[in-house]
Formats: sequence, structure tokens, C-alpha cells
Amino acid sequence: MDVNENHTSEVSRDLAILKNKLNDSERDKEKTFSELRSIRGGIREKIVLVRKLKQERNSLTSEVRNLKEERKKLNQSLKEVITKIKEANSEKKKALKGLKVKADFAAIKREIEAIEHKIETQVMSHPKEKELMKLIKERKKILGEAGEAQGAIEKAHQISNEADEARKKADNVHKDIQKKAEESQKKHEQIIVISKEIDELRAKEKELFALADEKKAAIENINEELGQKLSEVSKISAELNEKKKEKRNKREDGRNQRYESQQRMIKEKVAIVEEKLKKGGKLTTEDIILMQGQD
Repeated sequence: MDVNENHTSEVSRDLAILKNKLNDSERDKEKTFSELRSIRGGIREKIVLVRKLKQERNSLTSEVRNLKEERKKLNQSLKEVITKIKEANSEKKKALKGLKVKADFAAIKREIEAIEHKIETQVMSHPKEKELMKLIKERKKILGEAGEAQGAIEKAHQISNEADEARKKADNVHKDIQKKAEESQKKHEQIIVISKEIDELRAKEKELFALADEKKAAIENINEELGQKLSEVSKISAELNEKKKEKRNKREDGRNQRYESQQRMIKEKVAIVEEKLKKGGKLTTEDIILMQGQD
């Protein structure tokens, strides 16, 4: 084996090493791109989730804003009712101050109604009925004397009920505000957490993208080196083929030269035999065989 063949063997080993290196780099690059695709998919999913959470948070924020406006109106209404209660209580106090009799007017009304019902539904003696009628008259007199106070009391009671209802509505709206504001805050906190995760994934994506570019560049370098090695192998192979061709040609030339030399020797021997024949000389067995070969 000459120097060129040794060189070819070395280049062939280099080619095998480069091909293995290329295969390893391709697998490594595909692994990096697979991870990159996975991260990008995760980013897309999280972005969709953040958009959904933002819509829900904004909707809740809008509801809270509307509820606060409603609460403001209810509180204003409650203030007005409280002012009315103070005025009604003041009127009631003045009315009750002028009364000689302090009584539960609602109870007196119920008592009158009960006595009237008794008279209408029960059979009783005339004196008994007369006695009950007198009682009704006395009770009505009390109500009559307290007519102005009664109106003030009923008005104060009615306004107090209105205040209780307004306060209840305001409290319910306030609870609803707290609940929705809490839900909105939770979604906002989720958005912050997921947005941070997206930023981390984007940083990892950037890192992997740079790594993928490095691997692509490395593969290009290996391919370029492979191309150079293949060109070198091709060149050496061509040179070896040319040398082999030269050797074949030399062998053929040698064979041709030997053949021609043999033919010249045969011709010379034939000429000697023919000269013997002309002179009438005796032919040897070798001479006879040689002449037969010329036939």
C-alpha cells in the first residue's frame, strides 16, 4: 500500500468520524427544537389563559364600579331617610309631650277592634253590651286626643322601616362589592403569576433559540468539512485510479514487449530452419515442431 492509499484510509476514517458527529449534532439539534416547540406551545396556552383571566377580571371590575355607584345612591338615599327620621321623631316627641295620657296606641286600636268583634258575634245582655260600648267610647276618646301624636308616630315608624330597608339594600350591595372585588383581585394575582411564568418561558425560549442557531451553525461547519473531505477522497481516488490504469498499461506493455520478443526469436529460428532446408541440412525434432507451429 503506497502513501496515497494510506492517505485515503485516513480521510475515510475522518469521514466516518464526521458522519457520526453530524448524526449526533442532528439529534441534539432536533432535541433542542423539540424543547423549543414545547416551550412555545406552553407560552401560547398561558397567553390564552391570561387573556381569559383579564376579560373576567375586567368584567368583575366593571361590575364593582357599577355596584359602588349603586351603593353611593343607596347611601345618599339612606342619609335623606335618616334626616326624615330625625324630623319625624322630633314631631312625634312634640306631639307626645302635649298628651295627658301615655299609651300604646296600636294596642288600643287592637283592643277596640276586638271589643267590636265581640259585640257583633256574641249574644250578651243589654247592660253588658252597654258597658262594652262605653269602653269603646273611652278608648276612642283617647285615640282622638292623641290623633296628632298618632300620625307622627306612624310616620316615624314608616320612615324607620324605609331606613331599615335602605340600610339592608346598601349592606347587600356592599357585600356583593366585597365578594366581586375579592374575585377580581384573585384573578389579577393569577395574571401576575402567569405573566411571570410567561416571561421566564420567553427567556428560556430566547436561550434555546440561540442554542439552536449555534447547533445549526455547527452542523453547517460539519457539512462543509464533510464536503471538503469528500472532495479530497474523490481527488485521491481519481489519482489512485489513474495510477492503477498506468500500472495496467505498463503490464500490458510488458506483455506486448515479451510477445514481440518471442515472435522475433521464433522468426529468427524459422529463418535458420529454412536456411537448413535450402542447404539440404538435416532437421531436428525441435526444428520440425517449430515449422509445424508456423502452419
